[in-house]
This record gives sequence, structure tokens and C-alpha cells, in this order.
Amino acid sequence: MMTEYIPDGDVVRMDLRDRTEVQRPRGFEPDEVGDGLARLTEAYDAIVRQGGVYFPVAYEFVRELGRGRQGQVFLARRHGARGCVTEHAIKIFDPRLYESAEEYWTDMGRIARQLSLLQRVQTPTSVARHAYEETRGIGCLQMDAIDGLDVRRLLSPSHLELARSRSSDEEWKRFTTAIFRVDGDRVSLQPGIVIYIMRRVLRSLERLHGMGFLHSDIKPGNIMIDRLGSVKVIDFGRALRVGEAPAFLLGSPMYMAPEQHQRETGTPRSDIYSLGLVGIEMLRGELLLEMEHIDERVLLSTKQALDAALLNLLPEHVRGNHALVSSLRRMTALAPQERYASAREADVGDAGLRVIDKQLVVADLDSEYARDLADYLKKLVDPGSGRIELPSIFGPSSSFTG
Repeated sequence: MMTEYIPDGDVVRMDLRDRTEVQRPRGFEPDEVGDGLARLTEAYDAIVRQGGVYFPVAYEFVRELGRGRQGQVFLARRHGARGCVTEHAIKIFDPRLYESAEEYWTDMGRIARQLSLLQRVQTPTSVARHAYEETRGIGCLQMDAIDGLDVRRLLSPSHLELARSRSSDEEWKRFTTAIFRVDGDRVSLQPGIVIYIMRRVLRSLERLHGMGFLHSDIKPGNIMIDRLGSVKVIDFGRALRVGEAPAFLLGSPMYMAPEQHQRETGTPRSDIYSLGLVGIEMLRGELLLEMEHIDERVLLSTKQALDAALLNLLPEHVRGNHALVSSLRRMTALAPQERYASAREADVGDAGLRVIDKQLVVADLDSEYARDLADYLKKLVDPGSGRIELPSIFGPSSSFTG
């Protein structure tokens, strides 16, 4: 399937008919494109095996940071002129997600064009993306390497034992009061820290939506906490122009808005819905629905019934916070028009998360959340490398996930 994105006023629409505009990498002739996907898959696997990209710029992979359906992310050393070595996150895009080499290259063209525009999204709450390159026909994206944990990893108990062994009793009491609630193997986040994280994601979305783009893949693995306790949204590989129809199912089904399950074009309210689900998960310490294999029909049915089930899904200590429950209910409303109209409204509107922040201050339940997170992450730093390095969970590691 060939896709070409053609401007239509302020909207970018897809034309599936014209197959003449694909830019094929050198070495892939037109009559070879039928076998191109197999060649691309071999090239992708070879890059992973050899542990680096050596053309057009040399990146030596240090370790895997994360993986997903779209590909893998590595911490890499860039070897520049006169011995200059710098560290970056390099994402390589897996061709297995695509039906043909043409579809892969078309999507890489979309990502390259979008990067040209998205590079201007310079905010403290978004990871910086620097360059798109191709090697052996495989797309590679260079980004800032963030030393920290993503929210998915923060909700895992895997780091608690190490942090506890390096913390005094007083420090541990502060961490489990300001950041975590631990119940056996279940780790959830305190309401204050959840609001802190969500408000900063909303700031990132506000800037992104203001430029006419949707993130389209807001999920715990795409929200990072760095060593200073700052929140950063990562992985803009699935970003779409507002009004642009995707070529195939994008994003992570668990966090997609109901209208996206029904193959409707997403809107800024779709990103807000996804963030609402992430907020619920942070407060619960578990997924909305545990599924060994994703079944979209079951997921959609669950989301359609979410409004009625929300109060019972939330922990008891959250249910009494009517403003927070109301905000989550509005973010995850089934009908897009019933959600917040914008990320800004969800953040600082009259019924936004800022209201709950103020309530916590009045009740003396607030904290210096960035400092608390920074102090906690300091306990996880490996003395040898000077970076946060933990054993992988759920398959991939999670210092940066794609």
C-alpha cells in the first residue's frame, strides 16, 4: 500500500492511489521493491547484531534502552571529528510493522518531514529530536539521551529494593509518602505526584497541538522522569498532523481513545484521553485491563463502560477527591466533545488540574515533587557508569522507550 500525504488547506489528507512518489534508497531498484521488505528486515537485524550504525554517521550502541512495535532505541556514542565522542539516543525503525518496502519508506518520509517541523517544539517537557538518517534503507532517528526512568518503570517494583538499601529510614518514609504507595508487588503513585506528572505532559501537548500536531502515542513508556525530577514526553515517531488520517493503526491500543479504535481521525482530545488513562493507571498501579493478547473489541467495550466503572476502579484514598475524579472522568469521556477542549484547559482551566494542585497546597499535602523524584532517582545511579542502569522489565529496558 502506497501512501502520500498531500496538503489540503490546513489539513493533510492521504492519497492511497499514486504509487510514483516513493523515494527508494540507493541500491533498491524499482523491480526489486517486491523483495525489498525481506532485504530491509535483514538490514535491520544486521544493524542490531553489529551493535551500531556506521553510515552516514558512526554511532556505536552502548546498550538497549527500549523497544516497541516500531523498533528499538539504543544509547549510542557518536564518533565525530578529532575524537569528539558524544552520547545520544538512537531509534531504528523496524520494517516488520509494514506490509511492503514502499509503505516503510513512505512512512519514513513522513517521519523525516515531520521532524523538520517538530524540531521547533523546544520545551522543557519534550525530548529534543535532532536528525533523521538512513543506513542500508533503515530509518534512524537521533534524539537526546535522557538519564532517568519512564513512568512504566516507575510503576514497577523492580527498583524499590535497590533504592531502599541505599536510603535511610527517614528518606524512605519521605519517598513512600510523597511519591509511592506500595502494596505488596503493586506500586502506585501518590495523587500529588500524579498531578505533577500530568500537568507537565499537558504543557508538552499544549505546545505540540499549537503547532498543529498530535502525539498519538501517549502512554507510561513515553513519559520520562530525568535525574532532576523533570518530566519529558518522548517518542514523537507516531505524531500526526491534526486532521491527518493514519496509514494504519497507530499508537498503543491500551491507551488509544475510543474513536481511534473505530478508525476515526484523532484530535487533540484523543491525546487528552490517553493521558487520562495514564493518570488512572498511575493512581491504581495496574493496567486498565490485563490482557495477554490485545483484543480491540474488548478494549473498546471496556472504555465505553469506563465512566460508570471509574469510581470503583480508583483506590479508596482517591475516590474522596471529587475534583480529581471529575477531572479524570472528563479527560476520559467517551464522546470527544465532552472532554476538555484543549490541553491548556485541562491544565489551568477553571476545572483543570491546577485546581487540585491548589487544594493540596491548602491542605498541606503538597511537596517539592521534582526534588523528591530527583532524590529518589539518585539512589538508582550505578556507581560505575554514573547512569541509572537497572535490569530490564517486561522484556525491554526503560531508560528510554519507543
